Amino acid sequence: MPDTAVLGAGSDFGPRYRIECLVGQGGMGRVYKAWDQGLDRVVAIKVVRPGAMSDTEALKRFKQELLLASKISHKNILRIHDMGEVGDVKFISMAYVEGPNLHQFLQENPKLPFERIVSFAQQLAEALAAAHAEGVVHRDLKPQNILVAKDDRVYVTDFGLAKSFQDEDIGMTRAGAFLGTPRYMSPEQVEGKTADHRSDLYAYGLVLYEMVTGDVPFTGESTLKVMYQRIHESPKSPKLFNPDLPDWFVRVIMRCLEKTPASRYQSAREILADLQGAGASVAAPGATRTVGIELPEFAERPWAWAMAAALGILILAFAIPPVRHRILGAERAKTGSLASGIPPLERGKFVAVLPFRVLGDVQSLDHVAEGLNEALSAKLFQLKDLHLTSDPAAKVSDKEPLEKAGRALGANLLVTGVVQGSADNMRIIVNLDDVSEGKRTWSQEFSGVSKDLLSIEDQISAQLVTALALKPTNEEMARSAERPTDNVEAYDLYLRGRQSLRGPDSVKAPQKSIDYFQQAIQKDPEFALAYAGLADASVAIYMNTKDGFWAQKAVGAAERAEQLKDDVPEVHFSLGFVYQQTGKTAQAIAELKRGLQLAPNSDAGYRRLGNAYLDSGQKEEAIAAYKKGIGVNPYYWVLHIELGRAYFSIGQNEKALGEFKRVTELEPENVTGWDDLAGAYERMGRYQESIPAYRKSIELAPTWLAYSNLGYVYTVLKQYPQAIQALEKSVELGPYQELPVGNLADAYRYSGQKDKADVIYDKAIALAFQELQVNPQSTNAMGDLAEYYAKKGEPMRASEFIRRARGIDKKDVELIFSQATVENLASQPSDSIRTLRDALSKGYPVQEVESNPDFDNLKSRPEFQALVKEFRQPAK
Repeated sequence: MPDTAVLGAGSDFGPRYRIECLVGQGGMGRVYKAWDQGLDRVVAIKVVRPGAMSDTEALKRFKQELLLASKISHKNILRIHDMGEVGDVKFISMAYVEGPNLHQFLQENPKLPFERIVSFAQQLAEALAAAHAEGVVHRDLKPQNILVAKDDRVYVTDFGLAKSFQDEDIGMTRAGAFLGTPRYMSPEQVEGKTADHRSDLYAYGLVLYEMVTGDVPFTGESTLKVMYQRIHESPKSPKLFNPDLPDWFVRVIMRCLEKTPASRYQSAREILADLQGAGASVAAPGATRTVGIELPEFAERPWAWAMAAALGILILAFAIPPVRHRILGAERAKTGSLASGIPPLERGKFVAVLPFRVLGDVQSLDHVAEGLNEALSAKLFQLKDLHLTSDPAAKVSDKEPLEKAGRALGANLLVTGVVQGSADNMRIIVNLDDVSEGKRTWSQEFSGVSKDLLSIEDQISAQLVTALALKPTNEEMARSAERPTDNVEAYDLYLRGRQSLRGPDSVKAPQKSIDYFQQAIQKDPEFALAYAGLADASVAIYMNTKDGFWAQKAVGAAERAEQLKDDVPEVHFSLGFVYQQTGKTAQAIAELKRGLQLAPNSDAGYRRLGNAYLDSGQKEEAIAAYKKGIGVNPYYWVLHIELGRAYFSIGQNEKALGEFKRVTELEPENVTGWDDLAGAYERMGRYQESIPAYRKSIELAPTWLAYSNLGYVYTVLKQYPQAIQALEKSVELGPYQELPVGNLADAYRYSGQKDKADVIYDKAIALAFQELQVNPQSTNAMGDLAEYYAKKGEPMRASEFIRRARGIDKKDVELIFSQATVENLASQPSDSIRTLRDALSKGYPVQEVESNPDFDNLKSRPEFQALVKEFRQPAK
């Protein structure tokens, strides 16, 4: 029988393992690096010291580590292989990580760059989220149980004290026996109270605190003193020790370290959302403007009940690709206005309902304030005598007149409000301002408690209709009087879900909103808008991860919402959007038309209809839909952005360029405007002019999309080192996005690194196939697959995919160009030139053809030169 005290390098441990070296030891035993001779791989072996297993509790913990850790499959949780026994010695085999634990790492690297700290924090949050999703609480999270690999990937390990949510109290196992390490215990663990996953979040906060300051907030001469401080004292702000820390990161840490579990984050997903949201945001230069309107791209303003879709969706959902290598659009727009002035009242009442400000207990009233905005928007939207232009993301200050807000939103009447007090004693002041005349026409105060919010909303709506001098019909009054639910608790949860979905953490926010929507549905199974919210959040996750599970969940939730409320336009808009994103374009168009029958004044509905038409290849119908939207509300800049993109889709590039340039001139911090302007320059072959525009976009919002587009431009200019650098950054920011991966492969291939390119093409192909699994009719995915296979030297497979794509959409100019690429790479130059003519005649930019290295072999041919000369535009 081997003795754990004498296992040396080169010794055998049973018939399967050969010990290489000792890598660590603790109270229960040692961990060795070993060679698994059966599977030819390096593993870590945790061998328990002699006598430890005589303690039944120790044996139980050992088995617990195997059962619970192996239950979780996540890239940041150390993988457990097996549990075995050699003689009487029990051991666990696990994945081997080359690198120190976080405690050792911090000793060697006391001053980590902030970017690495955030990276570690995000990875740890993802690991905890995965564990908690499986019902597992770690209970002993500390730097010693976190491994740091050479590539900076972190791994949570040592689940020996872990326990399932379903198990009993996890504070102590017997009198005086604490589970956990006192230095990293939560207050409830110290007191021996019931602890849950929020105890892990407290320990996580301590780990973050130590990473940014070098120590935990509570220290003392004895364990008892530290434990006393943990219960009775609040930690000092880490900014006292590290003044350079951003305030948003300090808030994340301090919220984790709240003494009571209810005051902390309620899930690791919430932490992750704040890290990826606030951390990615960039404060706009010149932020001294007192009236700032923040408009996320195409926020669903009039029917915000169900259509405040996450911004992560909008990257792709509303973007029109002018060439297959790039996409127009940005993740968010900071501010924007295209109106030449405030609409005159004689043209109609254009009302914007701005989010209500909160004074007092922000935590308990924030979602109430946002709910008021949504509720009033929904009720006013039922009235045909006004045009509603509210935006739930607009923020306005009262330090200057509201004229700027009116211009930005294309409104002549603004509804603003303030919520004061607490959930048990609310005061709500609502104002109506005529910004065309510069005067306040109405103001009234309402009071009550949060449980009365539905009734308060009804009162405010009725008074506001009177103040607007509207005369609703009986049918309109009946519809506006309908409540989404009569269950106050379900409504509160729904509002919290919507608040989460709209947060700045645009990519990950949907994950935490799903919990709220599902809880709301449990409270009221007939709550249609909660199902619509669930659909919006699920499709947002799908758009980010390409995981087909979320697409199916979105369709199911949206269809259930329609079954419950067929006469609510928001439900049809939501279902139409979900159908569009899952490739059911005919059904999407039908649902969106049904929604517009119920809400003919919905400019956002027409935008979605236009997008669905574009997806189905009906370009003329799309243009008509966008123009109808502009007819409903000609003063909102987003509609003109959409029309500009539609012009691109039919090759009217000059018109599109004019729209985008005007946006950037009027609103210099509009990310969408800069991104689209760069794309317009690029499509017209003015590549050098596109670079500063992309750089400006990245300065305002560093997204994977902007980096991918910039990388493509550098590729066209044959500046391959810069291209690869930008594209690698894009892949880092959007690891599940096929576009930057394919672009990166192109950059390597064009720079002469074909072997490396082929490996990356395989990754892009895998991502494109994921898209096809969910949406078998995705011509974009088919076109991309055709090009990837052609570039890898597999012309037969390339030809099959481009044939399928062209069979679905014969008019798409991008697919025509892809076909020309496939033909040329398959040594069919005459066919390729003939197909290029078709593409150019339909508006494909000749500059893209001239600059594309895949056609270098054609450039000496007279017929190619004649073709280019025929379609080349005079230089600008």
